[in-house]
Amino acid sequence: MEEKTDRSAARSTDEAAEGKRDLRNAFALCVLAVIVFRSFIVEPFKIPSTSMVPTLQKGDHIFVSKFSYGLSLPFSKTLLAKWASPRRGDVIVFLFPRDESVHYIKRVVGVPGDKIQIEGRKVVINGQEVKRDLISNVASLEHVYGSENLSGEIYAEKLGDVDHFVRFAGKRSDSRGTTEWEVPPDQFFVMGDNRDDSYDSREGYFVPRENIKGRAQVIWLSLDMERAWGKMDKVRWARSFVKIR
Repeated sequence: MEEKTDRSAARSTDEAAEGKRDLRNAFALCVLAVIVFRSFIVEPFKIPSTSMVPTLQKGDHIFVSKFSYGLSLPFSKTLLAKWASPRRGDVIVFLFPRDESVHYIKRVVGVPGDKIQIEGRKVVINGQEVKRDLISNVASLEHVYGSENLSGEIYAEKLGDVDHFVRFAGKRSDSRGTTEWEVPPDQFFVMGDNRDDSYDSREGYFVPRENIKGRAQVIWLSLDMERAWGKMDKVRWARSFVKIR
């Protein structure tokens, strides 16, 4: 009887040890899956400023596809494979060339070889003016974009195949005068959709291809940073799971 009890106890100990090993292995696999997913496929990003209003609001939480343009070595700028390049109109997240500890998000306006001319609010690419139409009824956009930053003038703009909105809320664009750039090889000219409140390529920098982290795809959560937690309107529900264009 005592021998049988010892065998039962030993079996229970072995089963408990095996259960712990299985749990550790499952946890390790989950951690590995999260690392691979974030490193190679999708990474979350929080919008820290108003430079992309009205497309993106401060407090938006988005998913960035790291797989859209290629495959890079995690935690580095080394490209392992490249199968596409950013196109005009894409919204991209990148390492700011003047301080690579900082992530920026802007819209691609010029690709390598493009000649960009900006005269006040007018953008000309390779001799063709970018089409832009004033939105007369801004209230019609509030159900998606919210009302916080729709003051000023909102335009519908078309870059390549992408239709989106831009905002002019001051005199900064009008006072810039005329400037011209030619986009170098493997670099990109970017601008914020909030044209009077964006530190972008108009300030004299281009974005190297290796600095691009990925393409912004969708808003999965939007929080009103001016509202207190616990308030029903803290979450901008209308912006949840909105595709970024």
